[in-house]
Amino acid sequence: MFIRSENLFLRPAWPEDRANIDRAGVPAAHDPLRTAELAHPLIVTMPTIGQDRVAGTAGFIVRKGRWQPRIWLAPAFRHLGLFEEVEEAVLTLMAQLPDPSGPRSLPGVELQAA
Repeated sequence: MFIRSENLFLRPAWPEDRANIDRAGVPAAHDPLRTAELAHPLIVTMPTIGQDRVAGTAGFIVRKGRWQPRIWLAPAFRHLGLFEEVEEAVLTLMAQLPDPSGPRSLPGVELQAA
């Protein structure tokens, strides 16, 4: 899942991102490569400053059978008005995700051999 907004680029987190995630000081609860609770983990970057600089992370956790966004921005990016932009992108993505409780079961259809 890749999302391009006005100032940001959200993309899946890859193992190659480890050094940049550590450099950004991402807390363990928001680390897209460490927490098993985080579904669809994303890295937030700003193309204008370089794709390898981590501006934040995003993803989803399941609470009470529903997706809940989890967003973290590095301190250097917090007071730039970017949180709302990340939130809007994540909510757009969340609307496209399948139900986290799994597919609803359909009533069984009995098949008969002809």
